[in-house]
Amino acid sequence: MAEGRGKTGTGRARREGRRQRRIARRRREILAAAARVFASKGFAKATTREIADEADVAEGTLYNYFGGKREMLLAMAQEMETPLDKAMIAVSGHDDRTAAVALFEAALSFTERQIPFLRALLSEAWVDDDLLEQYFTARLARIEERLREYIAERIAVGAFRPFDPALGARAMIGLYLGLVLPLIRGIAPLPTPEERRALAETVTDLLLDGVRVGGGGVDIGY
Repeated sequence: MAEGRGKTGTGRARREGRRQRRIARRRREILAAAARVFASKGFAKATTREIADEADVAEGTLYNYFGGKREMLLAMAQEMETPLDKAMIAVSGHDDRTAAVALFEAALSFTERQIPFLRALLSEAWVDDDLLEQYFTARLARIEERLREYIAERIAVGAFRPFDPALGARAMIGLYLGLVLPLIRGIAPLPTPEERRALAETVTDLLLDGVRVGGGGVDIGY
């Protein structure tokens, strides 16, 4: 009898697992549909009916997953945090050049996959101070802090020459934004995987070796 109860419990757990996966999949589908509608019509003009049509669900179904448009927008921002955070953790322990190339390449690939979400978020953050603070300002501050700590550690062990770590972190973020903003805006073509790799390697060379013949790095601070 105990064995029977164990099998029943296992079957129930499997069914619950399948149900949770279906919920997560539908949630992602709705967010993807919302991103496309927001990007094409703007957040203010988009309606939940249009999002439901794009997601191929009843309008009432949306409210089983989200309380409204703004909740969808905030969910997009939260959904996008994990991949980049994981990428930064994954490159730890590699040599400087390998880590920088891998991080820039991962960031470019992530940006391409998330372009509809980023277009929607950027357009709304331009007029929504709360969203700007919650997602862009706070997120960039966390990334800048991680980069600053990494640069400071490398300076401390003699791998990098002395310069201002905070300014170096901002320079790295600026290089990344300079590459991706034209892609998000749609005024530059999306790079192929080979082009992404080449871009990541070129940016890394500029950061680590500078632009002078013989390297030596670009003077930043001090």
